[in-house]
Amino acid sequence: MAQFKPRQGPKLPAPPTLEVAPENLRAPEIAPAQPVDGRTLRTTGRTKQLATRVREEFYDDLKLYAATHKLKIVEVLELGFKALKDKS
Repeated sequence: MAQFKPRQGPKLPAPPTLEVAPENLRAPEIAPAQPVDGRTLRTTGRTKQLATRVREEFYDDLKLYAATHKLKIVEVLELGFKALKDKS
């Protein structure tokens, strides 16, 4: 059986006592503000996944339409569904 030596890491000092520790240890933690990055700015609110099987011709037409109109496939589906609801 293999013999492992105990890990030899740097020795850390003991943590400060509560009397020595600053007052902020007793204060509630507040998460820092989230930085605004590109992903945050592009959020769409779409959180549910929808998976389905379609015919290849339909998929190709859908993808071509979305690309030529600079839309996402989901946006084309949303617009189509909205038009269908408005029609009835």
